[in-house]
Amino acid sequence: MALPRQLALLQGSKWTSAAVLEGWRHFEVVGLRRGEAGWEVELAASCDARRRVTVAARALTKGPDWSAGWTTLRALHAGKP
Repeated sequence: MALPRQLALLQGSKWTSAAVLEGWRHFEVVGLRRGEAGWEVELAASCDARRRVTVAARALTKGPDWSAGWTTLRALHAGKP
């Protein structure tokens, strides 16, 4: 199955996690793949590319766990991107 256009646009995009993951909050999309439960996104920490997390693609765009771009800690606590 080909990569949907919306997901292809995620490649290289930057994201901020509401929680600290692998010691970091700021990540960049480095990979996309089809998983058992749908599309998965591999993210590398912006300051340490060896630190990687994999999340469902829907998790990035739906819900409060991720915000697009690199958001400051102050903005995260204020609830603003």
